[in-house]
Amino acid sequence: MRRALVCALLSCMMMSAGLARAQDQAADTGQGAAAPADQSSLQQQIDELKAKLADYDELRARLAELEKAAAKASTTNQPVQPAFPNTKIKVDGRLFAGAFRTGEQGSFPNASLDIPDAKLRLTFTPSKDITIVNRFSNNRAGSNGFDYFYLDLNNWGGMLPGHVLRIGKFKMDVGQETWIDNPVENILITNSISHISGYDEGLNFRGPLGSRAIYSVALMNGSKGVSPADSGPAWSAKVGTALTPQTFVSASYLRTGSLVKAGSVDQPDFNIAEVFDAPAGASDWRRSLWEVDARYGYGKEGIASTVGAPPATRWQGGATYGQFADDASGAADRKGRYWFFEGLYNITPKTYLASRFSTISLDNDVTAKLGGSPVAVNSYDRLSLGVGYRLTDMTHLKLEYTRNTTSGGASEPDLNQFAVGVATKF
Repeated sequence: MRRALVCALLSCMMMSAGLARAQDQAADTGQGAAAPADQSSLQQQIDELKAKLADYDELRARLAELEKAAAKASTTNQPVQPAFPNTKIKVDGRLFAGAFRTGEQGSFPNASLDIPDAKLRLTFTPSKDITIVNRFSNNRAGSNGFDYFYLDLNNWGGMLPGHVLRIGKFKMDVGQETWIDNPVENILITNSISHISGYDEGLNFRGPLGSRAIYSVALMNGSKGVSPADSGPAWSAKVGTALTPQTFVSASYLRTGSLVKAGSVDQPDFNIAEVFDAPAGASDWRRSLWEVDARYGYGKEGIASTVGAPPATRWQGGATYGQFADDASGAADRKGRYWFFEGLYNITPKTYLASRFSTISLDNDVTAKLGGSPVAVNSYDRLSLGVGYRLTDMTHLKLEYTRNTTSGGASEPDLNQFAVGVATKF
């Protein structure tokens, strides 16, 4: 043990002596001062590399986040891809929302907010010769199905440039008011009291007659809904021409087949003064009407919308006259006549005044619930006065007072109406 300690002591002494000689040699050659400096430089490089590695880790984490976000966006926001390269898709619509108050027998005796008109239209054009149109009705913020769904064969596939074959459910082309019979496109909030309008399934041939005239001929189902009538379809014809760039005149005719279905009385798809029902007691009936129209300032075809474009003229005016007949079997026929005139005057580029007087009457003291009257009447007059303000070309503020009078009924209901609202197209 003692011998091992002595050996260890001698070894330590020899190592100390060697270390002292190495330090002396380093001092003589100047190398001893460089070691601390080299160590500091190495440490600095190490620190810099560590900092860069930290930045790299941060960038890699950020890259991973961006790649995840890009992958998610590519699956949730992928644009619609048409099946054919020349396909076009267009979506537009209109909306009127307002406040209404009527007399005691009217629809809003206690005043109410309402959305009487809300439409959304999809126009799909897979090729230059085909256009498909589907318009959804969302009146009163409810899903009421679609008004029409039809296909247009434009130019007859190239055989007749400018002419169209329309197939499906479409608006009946009778008169001029029917094309703007809503509080957005009309000059007023209300329509005329006669209000000829409806949709039916069938074929419609339409196009130009020379440089100024147009024609429209339709063969339709004729009865309410899509069930065919037992005794023949309905048909209509219309011709019109532009006398001047702003003056348009037209004449229309429509006739149904027998309005019966499975042995019971059916209804037509178009109304006259909101009357769809047959004369009381009828076992079979047909409806027919003719109408002539003249309009100034409503565009080249007399149907330009009030909302949607700046005014083209200082004033515009229109007049309509028509007669109809509900020929009944087993009951008295119901015949009548209607007419109205209307006008709009632009006080300023922003503000306009509008008015209309309309009337409908039945022959031989016959009565019906004309214009939604709660009691059957023989005649109904409506005077509407309104003012509009263009917030923008596409959005108008409208205000209207309507005076409704009836005669020939058991009573004279109070149906006057005040309305104010916003009309917009989009």
